[in-house]
Amino acid sequence: MSSQLTAERILDAAIQLISEKGYAAATTRSIAELAGVNEVTVFRHYGNKQGILKAIIDKYSYGPVLQETIQFDITYELERDLLHFSSKYFQSMLPIKDLVLIAFKEVGTFPEIDEEIANIPRFLKEQLMGYFSEMKKRGKILDVNVEEASLSFIAVNFGHFISHIRLGSNVTDLDIKELLKTSVFIFSRGLTP
Repeated sequence: MSSQLTAERILDAAIQLISEKGYAAATTRSIAELAGVNEVTVFRHYGNKQGILKAIIDKYSYGPVLQETIQFDITYELERDLLHFSSKYFQSMLPIKDLVLIAFKEVGTFPEIDEEIANIPRFLKEQLMGYFSEMKKRGKILDVNVEEASLSFIAVNFGHFISHIRLGSNVTDLDIKELLKTSVFIFSRGLTP
């Protein structure tokens, strides 16, 4: 079995166990058993459970997707770009929805989870701040605090994501794509000179 395939099986097993049982119950031994490998193999690939968590976050994080999107797909048309960011965000977050919910459930219990999870919005904020700064230079948005604008945009998207995965149609039957479109429209109007 290739090293890459083994690493993937370990991550898949960790995601499954953390989703089903929580972070504490997903021991390196149980992860190894589910992945069909020796526990030493888990340590060789990831060092420890925190290394596995970091690898999961790195693999599924929206940060690199946003960075690539900003680098290659930007039109510098605010509403279009923000809708593109929001759509990509949703596509990136849905595969790890169970992990996101568990992270909330176990917040404060495991500092290593809190630290790794905090890296995600921190990176997103930095990428969006760069985008909004460039938009300000081009005169395409108001002279706003770009950190505040970035955090607000993250909050809107994260709020829709959590509502969608946790409450679903209990709150609304609106199509998520249409809801994102409306939110981006409102957000864009608020930033447009």
